[in-house]
Amino acid sequence: MDTVLVEGFGAEYQDLFEEQIAKPFTEATGIQVKYSAGGSGAEQYAAIRAANGDPGFDLAVMTSLELYQGRRDEMLTPVTPQQVPNMARLPQKLLNNTYGVGAIQDIQQVVLMYNRTAFPQPPTSWGVQWDPEYRSGALIFNPANILGVYALLNAAELDGGGIDDIDPGFARTAELAKYALATPTRSAEAVPFMAKETATAFPYLDGRAAIYSKTNNYDFTVPREGTYASLGSLGIPVGAAHKDSAYKLIDYWLSEEVQQRWALAYNVGPAITGLQFSPDFAAKHITTPEALEEIKIADAATVVKNRTEWSQQWAEAVR
Repeated sequence: MDTVLVEGFGAEYQDLFEEQIAKPFTEATGIQVKYSAGGSGAEQYAAIRAANGDPGFDLAVMTSLELYQGRRDEMLTPVTPQQVPNMARLPQKLLNNTYGVGAIQDIQQVVLMYNRTAFPQPPTSWGVQWDPEYRSGALIFNPANILGVYALLNAAELDGGGIDDIDPGFARTAELAKYALATPTRSAEAVPFMAKETATAFPYLDGRAAIYSKTNNYDFTVPREGTYASLGSLGIPVGAAHKDSAYKLIDYWLSEEVQQRWALAYNVGPAITGLQFSPDFAAKHITTPEALEEIKIADAATVVKNRTEWSQQWAEAVR
């Protein structure tokens, strides 16, 4: 039996992948899927690079930032509509962020998670995290997690900065760090604070936010300043032993039926357009061409170039 080895995220993601993707894919194709839970997208790519493109798996679940790095470092295999016909379904804005070496399978957006008791009405600005009434319950994510990068950008933009002038973001981070509840690296580290209801407002990705809004006293919103997209991506290492099977799995994931199923299961936006969702779901996630057009996508070259330095500056700001 043909096999494809997938390295991806753990926890809920692994459970959903095995149920919604792996099992039905094997039933449809006869190709066996073996899944290994790794760390963040950055950690997945670090394993590929450390192994000079032959990390022992065939397909990595990452973000578009790692696709950019893989193209730059020549560590990822080309992925085009010739090998993956359903790539033709991706809107141009998403295709522009695959760099010819991967596919985007879902769209998350950075949202503001908030405690319903502290906020009977949804907060309307990212700036609420600095409000004296709420800052003691803030969570400041490390830029090792992509949430930390987008939080810095949002903070910088509050004071006229942005990706090319991020110093205002560090100034705000240093101020908030005097009062914040914690400085997590992994998304799961926020969960205990939600269970205890000590967190007030903090950035999160809408997939996990939707899960925990159903089990905790929290909800999420997109503030008036707008937000950034995190693009779930799939890349094939250049040394992968089962490239044909990996191409088939990507193509399967981008099919209309599977895109709809995955979006609803993981609480994310689909990578293809033209699918129908309930008004409640569409209000919380990126599901339409209009919503995709509106959301910001950070320039990968700038983020990748500066991320290590930003992490060092962040560490100085929060110490």
